[in-house]
Amino acid sequence: MNTERCRWLALACLMLSTAHADDANKHSATLSVLADENDNRQWLGAFALPLGESAWAQASVGKSELTAAGATDMRIVGAAFGTAGRTIHTAVEFVQRKDDARFEQQSWTATLDWRGARGGLGADVHLRSADGESTTTQPGGVFAAPVTTTIEESVRGRGFGLHGDFALTPRVHVFAAAMHYRYDFDVETTTSAASTPLASLLGPNTVLSGAWRDQAFVDRSYRIGGSYRLQSAALSAQYFRDRIANSDEALNTVELQAELPIAEHWSLSPRVGYSQGGASGNVGYGGMSLKFSW
Repeated sequence: MNTERCRWLALACLMLSTAHADDANKHSATLSVLADENDNRQWLGAFALPLGESAWAQASVGKSELTAAGATDMRIVGAAFGTAGRTIHTAVEFVQRKDDARFEQQSWTATLDWRGARGGLGADVHLRSADGESTTTQPGGVFAAPVTTTIEESVRGRGFGLHGDFALTPRVHVFAAAMHYRYDFDVETTTSAASTPLASLLGPNTVLSGAWRDQAFVDRSYRIGGSYRLQSAALSAQYFRDRIANSDEALNTVELQAELPIAEHWSLSPRVGYSQGGASGNVGYGGMSLKFSW
């Protein structure tokens, strides 16, 4: 497997925030696209439906096209379930990302929220496993056969965090979150000359921008932001700081997003961002979500 290609094998995800407790009593279908200046693309589709008066479920499918690294398409499949009580909200999501070249990543995310009159507090738990295999062949010379090396690597990670939001006014909200992760790594190889998929992903030379922060192997993550709600629309701005595991690299990301009604049952959510740091340097990105609710 090409080493440069391996760096991008985990660049796809479904965010738990795409399913909201506010929509527990509605059906909805959402199509989202995301792209950055490194010519990487991602498409996601989600369908959510109510389960009774205070629960919902969501199914998601998608793919990524990581042309900058020359990687094949990665398939994305996810499912989420949540409940929305008067003061307690819960959500659980599972996401699998897999390609045809022996790489697979699975993630579980669980969220528990307490909601008050002017804000809320919550806790997050994240579990992730990833397994990858790469094969390299080196010429053996005139009188020797070629030498093939197979490297198998796996990661098991867990993260814990807190988040909260507060209404300064009926229109202005502020929010913050922090996550702490731990990883266990395992490598099986007959040589040490080649890079494996996960080593390339985690190493200091990883070409990764903040556009893909939610599926990276992050050691520490912090977020702060605010939103302003108009009569029928909303604007938000947030700042992320992420430290990549097994390296001294840190990503600083600023993102702006809007939620705009465009017709009855239809809404549009454009987003733009700018990431700085790491081997990716300075990278801009943008995306769009189109949602139909009924």
